Amino acid sequence: MASAIHCGLLPTDRIPSHEEFLAIPYYDRTLPELIGQPYLMGEDARGNSVYFMGLCNQRQQIDNMIRTILTVVGIHDGKYILQDAFPLITFSTKLGGLLSKRYCLTNLGRSMSIWGIQRCYPQFVELVENVKRRLE
Repeated sequence: MASAIHCGLLPTDRIPSHEEFLAIPYYDRTLPELIGQPYLMGEDARGNSVYFMGLCNQRQQIDNMIRTILTVVGIHDGKYILQDAFPLITFSTKLGGLLSKRYCLTNLGRSMSIWGIQRCYPQFVELVENVKRRLE
C-alpha cells in the first residue's frame, strides 16, 4: 500500500474503495514462494524508483542483506530509503492474506484484507509523507 500511495496510484486525501485497491498492480497477486523478491511499483513525483517486497518473518535479515549488498556495490545510506510498512498491517489484513493465499478463499480473503487496510489507511498516508519529507 505504501508504495502505491508513494507513486500516486492511491489517493492521500480519502480512503480508497475496494475497487481502487484491486486495481493496484500486484495486489494479492504475488505467489508465496516469491516472498523476498523486489517489485517495481513505479516512480514518484521526483523520478525516484519505488519498490516493494514481502518479507514474511525475515524482515531484519533481509533488511541487513539489502543494506550490505548496496554498500558493497557502492550505494551508501542517503542514496536510498528502506521503509518497513509491516507494523501497519492489521490482524484482519494478515488473516485476509492467509485466507486468499493458503486456503484459496480469494474473494473473502481480499475483502478482509482491504477492510483491514482501509481501517488504518491514514497511517499508511502518514508513513509515506514522512518518507517523502526524508527525500527532500
